[in-house]
Amino acid sequence: MTSASRPAIALVLASISALASCTTAPSRDAERPTPLTAAAAVPRLTDTDWRCIELFDENGAPVDTTGNPPTLRIGADGRASGFAGVNRYGCEARIGNSTSSAEMPLSFGPVMATRMAGPPERMALERAFTAMLATVRDAKCSRATDGAANLILRSERGISARFEAVPAH
Repeated sequence: MTSASRPAIALVLASISALASCTTAPSRDAERPTPLTAAAAVPRLTDTDWRCIELFDENGAPVDTTGNPPTLRIGADGRASGFAGVNRYGCEARIGNSTSSAEMPLSFGPVMATRMAGPPERMALERAFTAMLATVRDAKCSRATDGAANLILRSERGISARFEAVPAH
């Protein structure tokens, strides 16, 4: 090393030292950023009990779901089951791959149900519900601003049914 290069090296080292001293640790009195509140997670499609709160028939007309509404539960095993309005039902649920955690391809296989008869309006509800399952093409899970978990089932013509999660007991 030449004597001419020593001052240049000393200058570089002094500059690095000066820059390092410019970064100071935050004081204890400095305002700390508020921790991020965990966003309400998108509810799971599977292993959640869903209650139908809005149902549309094949013509897009609303179907009355009051009283004892239909339910849906999709298990991790790919089986869907629930209450259709009068009878219990079961079918295969095929969940496709999706790049979104909220929207996913979904279809149901043929519905098998018990065969009890009920009042005409309840039987109409059950027919509309099971027919709707056959038309489903995708599902969207979301969480409302009040924290309630929601599920929307859609067919090629649009929204077929809306559900809310049944609170765990």
